[in-house]
Amino acid sequence: MKIVGISGSPRAKGNTEILVQEALRAASELGAKTELIALSGKKIKPCTGCGACRTDKSKGICAIKDDDVPRIYEALKEADGIIVGSPVYFLSVTAQLKALFDRSVILRYAEGTPQDRPGVPGGPEFLLKNKVGGAIAVGGGRDGGQLFTINSILQWMLMQNMIVVGNNYGLGGSAKAGMKGDALNDEIGLAMARHVGLRVTEVAGKIKG
Repeated sequence: MKIVGISGSPRAKGNTEILVQEALRAASELGAKTELIALSGKKIKPCTGCGACRTDKSKGICAIKDDDVPRIYEALKEADGIIVGSPVYFLSVTAQLKALFDRSVILRYAEGTPQDRPGVPGGPEFLLKNKVGGAIAVGGGRDGGQLFTINSILQWMLMQNMIVVGNNYGLGGSAKAGMKGDALNDEIGLAMARHVGLRVTEVAGKIKG
């Protein structure tokens, strides 16, 4: 079983990465293989809305080919569980993470979209279907917009037909951290991140059987 964690922060080794690593550590303690994907330093171009990925001719291949998105999606396709973390940017996820989400339409329509659209054989295919997902958010205050950010992540997962879980407390892991590294001092936030890792791994294990 493999659990992939995405740190959606543009800041390398910052608070979001600390929390996602904590969740993955909990997953590994349950026997899962883990992989961290940090978006910091990655090249992620925004979706242009060209629609090429949804044609039968393209077979779900994005027209943008010169960035890091394809490799990230390959890791997601191989995962049994996916944990996504983001700092709060104006009550939502970061621009880098939103671009990754927007481009993921190719994971829904990997064989292109038939003319009569969803509900007919061949599309949408949903390559992340039945993978288990959990969310983590970190803000400058205890109530600094984390719930809105967690909701954005979970909504993306639901749009991908994933199975979403909470963290034995709420909708996801919520941490308070301002300066870089402050998450290490937030015992509640670290515990909530751990529980996200535990829940994702637990449910993914039951599905995998």
